[in-house]
This record gives sequence, structure tokens and C-alpha cells, in this order.
Amino acid sequence: MEEEQKIRVLIADDVAETRDILEKALYFEKDIQVIGKAANGREAVQMARQLQPDVVLMDINMPEMDGIAATEAIMAQVPGTQVIIMSVQNEMEYVRRAMMAGAREYLIKPPDTDQLASSIRHVGRLASSTRTLVGGGTQTTAKSAETGKIIAIFSPKGGAGCTATAVNLAVALRQRTNKKVVLMDANMAFGDIGVAMNIVANKNILDLANRASELDAQLIGDVTVPHATQVRVLLAPSNSQSDESITPEQMRAVLEGLRTQFDYTIVDTATAYDDRTLAVLDVADRVMVLLSQELAAIKNVKQFMELAGPLGYANDKLMLVLNRADPRMNIRAESIEAQLRQRFVAQVGNAQHQMALALNQGVPFVLHERNHAVTRDYLNLAAVVANMFAPSTAPAAAVPAPAAVAVAPARPENKGLFGRLTNKR
Repeated sequence: MEEEQKIRVLIADDVAETRDILEKALYFEKDIQVIGKAANGREAVQMARQLQPDVVLMDINMPEMDGIAATEAIMAQVPGTQVIIMSVQNEMEYVRRAMMAGAREYLIKPPDTDQLASSIRHVGRLASSTRTLVGGGTQTTAKSAETGKIIAIFSPKGGAGCTATAVNLAVALRQRTNKKVVLMDANMAFGDIGVAMNIVANKNILDLANRASELDAQLIGDVTVPHATQVRVLLAPSNSQSDESITPEQMRAVLEGLRTQFDYTIVDTATAYDDRTLAVLDVADRVMVLLSQELAAIKNVKQFMELAGPLGYANDKLMLVLNRADPRMNIRAESIEAQLRQRFVAQVGNAQHQMALALNQGVPFVLHERNHAVTRDYLNLAAVVANMFAPSTAPAAAVPAPAAVAVAPARPENKGLFGRLTNKR
């Protein structure tokens, strides 16, 4: 790789031995070049201004100026440079402070060499993209308009109903649009899509991840499983131990491969901030964030949303959905919207008992309970998603909201998304 194409890295750590170890670890990475080493935060800021690195590896605890303050200064003074925070601490508060300062990733010291190089490459691409925009460059949207759309279903609070929403949204989108839809299980350790769809197969995401560099229509067709609804399904590994073999880069490659073959890729994600989940959220065109009328869920989503602006996602990436909406709860939908300063794009009613029956039988709820009010909610949600990606066409007819759920009607309005964290659970 030519010199000008290398990712230029500045290392900032107050321990000389650590700086040397990191430099040696990156020496054999042909596309990465260490251009400087700083002994404290203040020196890191000065060197970043002078050298204009693509990526700064920043220790969080340093004399004179700590890594958090140095990151804030670099983000303000050196547009385009991205920061990876390193720390021996794995506590959520450290992670949150780093992300709010503008860091793109958070690595636990000492990082594995492959993990370190992978993180630098990912963040380096973000630096390159940011510099293009800062320098006045333009990005074409033609490819985005022509390729399929990826919708990640995510919640920072467990038990929000991500799997049920992913399954029923995928089926409803297929029914609504008659377009090609694939449902991907990205919950590597505890994926339940196979159970929810009553699918047993000997092929799964590992078969694509292991051949990420050669994905084509035939391979994707061989690995994804057809369902009676005409939705194709990409299962998670059956052995939870095997999920560690999938890297974030492979996850991104799989998603981009699916994008080329399907109009909609619906992804069920884990309730976690691990690297693979974050890779999904990075690639997704929209992230559908689910929450319920519970204080813990509202708190977690609010914290999630606070990370949106500092991490540079577009304002229209986040879709807030109230799941299991129930007028009997003492927290009204409007109050949640006011607290989060964002409106719900849709609300799905509460049918917990019937939903459990459908899941136990391996039948999507929209087929198991065709005339149920919640089925109409899922069809409405599918219409909202379809209309988001078809602004120039007449919107699909809305399905009336169920009378049993007397909460505020869906009002499409989207705001930003978060970014990169370490596993919080």
C-alpha cells in the first residue's frame, strides 16, 4: 500500500514502555503508520495539530491533561482526526465520558493486536470520510439510493421485544411492499430467530463471515434459509461459543453483501455494546430503538441517545418505537417523548400472552393473529419504514391504530444515534 494511503497514527500514553509496545504491535501492519508518540494529553493535542494524524490512540489517565480533556481539544481543533481511548478501566462511566468527549472507540488495555489494528482501520475510514466533508468534498447518494436498506432493531434494555419486532417487521414489510426481505440474527450468543420462525438449518452467519471476501448472490442464496412468508433468514451460530470467531469487519462485510441482494435487511441485535453489535449499528441505514413504559427502559434509552450527537451519526438515523404500549401504565407516551426530546415514529400495542403463544409455535405474530390490533400496528410500522425510503412516492395507506391502545398516534420524526461503546452487560 502506498505511503499516502496509510492510516497515520499518533500514540499518546504517559508510560514510555506502553508507547513502544503499541508502536511495535503496529509495525507489521502494512496499512498503518505510527507518526508520533506523546507523553501526556497536552503534548498529544500539540502533536495532533502539527501532524494531523488520522487516528490518535489516547490513554485515558495521563498527567498535565488527561485523555478525556485531550480528546475534547483534538475534536475541536483538528477536524477529521478521530480518537480511540484506551484504559485499564472497563466501567460504564469511563466509557460514557470517553464517548461524550468524542472518542470513536474504547479499548481495554492491553488490547489484542488484531483488535487494535481492526479498530484503527475502522476509525481511520471515519477520519478519511470526515476530512472529505470538512474539505468541501461531496458524497454521492446514488449508490445509497440504488442499494438495499438495512434496519437494525436494538434496545439498550433487555426484554424490550427486539426479536419479535424484527420477525414481524420483516414479514410485514414483505407483505406490504412485495420486495425482497432478509431477516438476519445478529445476536451471536443467544439468537432466537430460528425458534421464532421455526427454522432448523445447518448453515448460518459463520458460513458467510468465513468467506466475507467472496460474497456473491449464489453464496448468499445458499446460506440464507427460505421461509414460507418468502422472507429469507440468516441464522446466528447454533453454538454460542463460535460467535467469537466473527470479527466486526466480517460482520460489516456480511451486511454489505446482504444489502446488494435484498431491498430490506432487518437485523435483530443483542442488548449489548460489543464490537459486533456496534458494527451492525454503524452500517445500518436506520436503527429502530425499542423501549417500553418503564423507568429503567427510559433511563437506558436516554443514555443511549445522549451519545448520538458527539459520535457523528446523521440526525435521521434513529427511529424511536414504543413497544408494548399500554394505556394502563402510569407513564404516558407523551411524557416519554418529552423526557427524550424525540417523538415516536410508531407505537406497537401490548399482546404479551398472544405473542408468547406465537413465539412458542414458531409462527410470526402477524400470521398467528391476522386480525389482532397489534398485527395492524406491525403493518403500520412496516409502512413507516417503507415510506422513509420512498419520499418521492405516495405513502402507503395507514392502518388505523387499535382502539385498545389509547396512546398518542405515530408521528414520524427522527433524530440522531449513538456510537461506539464496549460491552456493558
